[in-house]
Amino acid sequence: MRTSQPDSAGAAAERDASIREVARAIAAGAQGAQALVERARENAVRHAELNAIAWVDWPAAVSEAQALDAEACSGRLRGPLHGIPVSIKDLYAVRGMPTRAGTRAPLPSLGTGEATLVKRLRAAGALVFAKTNMHEIALGCSGENEWTGDVRNPFDPARQSGGSSSGSGVAVATGIGLASIGSDTGGSVRIPAAFCSVVGFKPTWGAIPLDGALPLSYTCDHAGPLARRVDDCALLYEVMAQRSVAHGTVARRPRLHVPAAWLRGRLAPEVREVFEQAVARLRERGAEIGEALLPQLDDAWSAYTPIVRAEAAWVHRAALDAAGAGFSPLVLPALHAARRILAVEYVEAMRTRAVLSAALDAALAACDAWLLPTSAVLPPLRGQNDVQVEGGTTTVREAVLGQTLAFSLCGVPALSIPLGFTAGLPVGLQIVARRDGDAALLALGRWLEGSSPR
Repeated sequence: MRTSQPDSAGAAAERDASIREVARAIAAGAQGAQALVERARENAVRHAELNAIAWVDWPAAVSEAQALDAEACSGRLRGPLHGIPVSIKDLYAVRGMPTRAGTRAPLPSLGTGEATLVKRLRAAGALVFAKTNMHEIALGCSGENEWTGDVRNPFDPARQSGGSSSGSGVAVATGIGLASIGSDTGGSVRIPAAFCSVVGFKPTWGAIPLDGALPLSYTCDHAGPLARRVDDCALLYEVMAQRSVAHGTVARRPRLHVPAAWLRGRLAPEVREVFEQAVARLRERGAEIGEALLPQLDDAWSAYTPIVRAEAAWVHRAALDAAGAGFSPLVLPALHAARRILAVEYVEAMRTRAVLSAALDAALAACDAWLLPTSAVLPPLRGQNDVQVEGGTTTVREAVLGQTLAFSLCGVPALSIPLGFTAGLPVGLQIVARRDGDAALLALGRWLEGSSPR
């Protein structure tokens, strides 16, 4: 059960408005960026125990908001995000803000400039006001961090918020700004979105530039937005990718496939119940529900771990050469193990990925999208290592990351939307579409949003 104080009437009304609607209100003088920042600060104080924010300068944010309001009053709008407060995961370079990536270890250089995606947000008028906490160096999916403190779930602070973009999910869920930018290597946008009951979008690999971001795995990393609605994520994607999604459409009877055989035994019973109820609602709306058969999906895990960890060890090689000082005990053993991965193992994993990617592309071409739960289980307790699913006991990492990593590994677009609640905890629906089908996926996400009780 949520333990934080309830939102004010103004905050609740703000939650009901899309980013486009808020931006139009700012342009019309009916809303102000300063008021939005002040509300973000109020919510940050109200939900401080959840530990979403890594760094913020509130006076500077207010000053920038006042400048944006003055421009709006003069009829000068920078773009479609004018005055919208957006937070950024603490692995992107942001002008005037430190980058620590949740670690005490020295980081490799991110260059001298601001990340391109942040520049594009600013050019569109976004008010980039804070950095969000994260799982250390993005190597984990729980949001637990020995150095910065755990980011706690907004519906039960004893539980995980998901990761590694944990602070971004919590910030959006609690109204600390209207959106946040995360990164996703194996599920790090979609998992916190599911655990915090918000929307998270991982686009096709390479759609949003990643210069100025601390890599985890340079062949699996994606940038992506978290927000309260699919349309909010679509707008942020258009700005950061500089690609339109206006051409995205939904078929009269969308063809949606479920990897039912692969899901058998993987889900917690309560998650399966919510998911199957959602599938039944979609049938009632006229969707054609079929089965996705992809035996190669079982190979995703064996390819993912060697690729991601070997690349992470290479990214952090200088710090590891200096005995790994500054990495926590949650992260350092995995990095040390990664340095023992043989070149032949890495090459074999890359070959496995290529086969899986080709098979997944073919399977996705046969439908409009796949549907599956974002996480196999409800948000686990902080510190929990094992969970029960239909097939028995499995690790939290397998139950959570195992649902999402294949789609980052293969670089296809995937979206998580809130599906509902059970036992007071949120369940997320993951929608996966064909490569470069971002516009169609976002259009379908808007359609599916209407079938998901909030």
